[in-house]
Amino acid sequence: MKPSEILKYYLNDEIMNRLLNVKGRECAARYGESFGKRPMYFQYKGDLEILIKSGATSFHVSEERWSNPLSLSKDMNKEQLASLRNGWDLLLDIDCKDVGVSKVFSKIILDRLRMEGVKSTSIKFSGGSGFHILMPYETFPESINGKEINMTFPDAPMIISIYLKNELRELLSQTLMKDYGIKKLAGMFKLDEDKIAKHGFDPYEIINIDTVLISERHMFRMQYSLNEKKWLASTPLEKEKLDEFDIEMAKPENVDPRLDFFNLKPAKGEAEGLFVRAYDKFEPEPAKEEKAFNFEIKNVPLNADYLPPCIKIILNGLSDGKKRSVFILTNFFRNIGKTKEEVVSLLLEWNKKNTPLLKEGLIKSQVDYIFAGKPYPPPNCDAQGYYKYFNVCFPNETCRKIKNPLSYYLLMDSAHRKKPHSKSSK
Repeated sequence: MKPSEILKYYLNDEIMNRLLNVKGRECAARYGESFGKRPMYFQYKGDLEILIKSGATSFHVSEERWSNPLSLSKDMNKEQLASLRNGWDLLLDIDCKDVGVSKVFSKIILDRLRMEGVKSTSIKFSGGSGFHILMPYETFPESINGKEINMTFPDAPMIISIYLKNELRELLSQTLMKDYGIKKLAGMFKLDEDKIAKHGFDPYEIINIDTVLISERHMFRMQYSLNEKKWLASTPLEKEKLDEFDIEMAKPENVDPRLDFFNLKPAKGEAEGLFVRAYDKFEPEPAKEEKAFNFEIKNVPLNADYLPPCIKIILNGLSDGKKRSVFILTNFFRNIGKTKEEVVSLLLEWNKKNTPLLKEGLIKSQVDYIFAGKPYPPPNCDAQGYYKYFNVCFPNETCRKIKNPLSYYLLMDSAHRKKPHSKSSK
């Protein structure tokens, strides 16, 4: 899409009015492949005009609501962030490469939410090939398990997402098999037909609720904002007319900006039953990975430039999640070939940056325990209780290609090794 076309699209008064409906949320502008400065807040048309004319290609907002978004800082710990948070909305990001399949899952989720008594929801096309379903903060109970609901982020949205996925797995599988059939699904998503026939069809191999978004200060594409890969607009839809949605409706020249994704009149507490049922069925993930490691320890040099964002943040020191980070770091360093002595040294140096410090004996005993068994990877990116739960998960584009921090490092290391030398040999 040409810069002049992007400019013309965003400078439409109706589009700009929708982009300004941010309700105390943190905002950000994106310029092609990178984001602009944060924090940011859109208040006036003039604010947007400056960004648009300086080359902004899309706009993003947080699912969290803040008392003062401009007071946010990447250096804030969990308690400091909670003191600024007024609330948070539950945003379900339906992630699939096929719009039709995404539509099927979105309909099933909306039907289930209605069955759970939650009617105050809205939906929009993501701008790529999925959908965003919003459940506003006002529908939540005031507390759950004795904890004020505002203090349950990001645990609560993760628990609700897991509950919905577990409850809807069978129905989604049956519906997709009925609508598409094994052969068509296998062709669309490069699946093994024999494996499906033998073991059954797991719909979450091809579609999912993307939990990357469910962490502090993460953002989603604003309504009517453009997607830089497909140049389609993230378009709000009438729930009752989801079946009628077609990609053509999201092309910039066809967008109808009359609907507002945030314009809901939520009934107070209508999602209380959903929260209670989700928490009742929630089972925390074991602290240790149970699946066998699929590849051997790699002896690769430690290069700080290849570390994933979460590991870099952990290594800067923490106030929350330190014990879990000992488990993460030990398994991470072990699997790139570091000895037990080297890992202990690295962790003791890291501990000097923590507030408060961990006891040296705890670190050494934990490393001893881990090295006494067979190697396991660090927990996966979406593991319950880890990265997203103590505010170290801030994924970049490479993160979206992997499921484990170790895979990130090995991918970066491999890519570097494959690069041609800058100087030609004679």
